[in-house]
Amino acid sequence: MAEITIRISDKVLKSICLLLSAAIFIWVASYIWSSGFFLPKYRLRMYVPNATDLTAHVPVRVDGLEVGTVETINLAKGSGGPERRIELILRIEKRHQNEILSDSNASLLTEGILGNQYINIQRGLIGSPIPEGGEIRSLPTKTVTLKDFSESFGKWLDCVNKETHESSEKVQSP
Repeated sequence: MAEITIRISDKVLKSICLLLSAAIFIWVASYIWSSGFFLPKYRLRMYVPNATDLTAHVPVRVDGLEVGTVETINLAKGSGGPERRIELILRIEKRHQNEILSDSNASLLTEGILGNQYINIQRGLIGSPIPEGGEIRSLPTKTVTLKDFSESFGKWLDCVNKETHESSEKVQSP
């Protein structure tokens, strides 16, 4: 059998490498650009009583629309009470700054029963925009425990049994 030799000139090889490198660079740059990395951001502070299962980089949403992330989670310095033990620094896209007003409220929520946590901001209507480094008011959130669920289920079961018992008495008495 005869050997086949393929020869590629240096110019063609360099051109292919240059085109391949340019394509990879454009793909990476477009991915970073679409992620919002280059969009200007500003920071808000928020205080919560605890940060159980909360991590940095969880989403921040304004009325359900994702506008930023939690940048850092710190112990609050000189906290003003049990509701202000943990300080969250929210990193929000600057283009949404005029939509987050001083009468807006933020709360820590969970998606579904076992879902991921996120910060939801309910927009205010009549306040002024919160400045860079300002504080957004935090609403307390109720965490539903298994005990709460079992108590509610027990009350519901009692009501169903009572209704069933009353309806069976009405049927029996003519």
